[in-house]
Amino acid sequence: MRKKLDELFAQDGKVMSFLYRMGELILLNIVFLISCIPVVTIGSALTSFYYATIKSIRRERGAPIREYFGSMKRTMKKGILLVLELAAWFGLLYLGRRYSQVNERTHMVTVYNVLMLLSAAVAVYVFPVLSRFEMKLASCWKLAFLMCIRFFPYTAVIMAGTAGIAWLLFYILPMPCILFIPGLWCLGITFMMEHALLCYMPKPEEGQEDAWYYETGKPDKGTRMKKGFFSARRQSSQRDGPEKNQET
Repeated sequence: MRKKLDELFAQDGKVMSFLYRMGELILLNIVFLISCIPVVTIGSALTSFYYATIKSIRRERGAPIREYFGSMKRTMKKGILLVLELAAWFGLLYLGRRYSQVNERTHMVTVYNVLMLLSAAVAVYVFPVLSRFEMKLASCWKLAFLMCIRFFPYTAVIMAGTAGIAWLLFYILPMPCILFIPGLWCLGITFMMEHALLCYMPKPEEGQEDAWYYETGKPDKGTRMKKGFFSARRQSSQRDGPEKNQET
């Protein structure tokens, strides 16, 4: 019994490994929150947060902070543009909804509410898409839209969970919880988001079977993208892949 406990609590045991990963996740969470302070960097921060969480925390490839800032450097420009586009779009929707509300056009208020909800659903996917693929912004939006519709159950869970956690952090949980709750939720999202992303990954080339973004290394995972309406192969290259510097 004592031998099992010693193995469990050893430096390379399961308990210490878990605590080490949780410590890394908390540190990553703090860096993410600091990166969001300039506001316009929120897009790149979300992209990098997801990227570092899935690659370093869950798949244990590379150092989380190094991967985070590496992703920030690659995605800063596109991340800022995505945030500006989202801000402009939601601003227009809000003004249209407000105008309709003032003029008592109830049916139009409903239309704007639906558009806001759909836009939020698309935004759920656009930053993970940016973290995984090198593609033009128009292609990012297109793929994010298709994913939010195709994987509607995931979309509903992620949106409801995010809204619920935000409510808890603002009204129920003590303020220090913000130092680790977002990171835990991001880690939870990866289990759903990765399944969706894998459906649009191209078939792994020779030597890529064990790449971290294919998870199990099964080459048949990527073949499903041929059955969809959107081919990521034609639009992009994977980050960290053999063509990671290619811009299309």
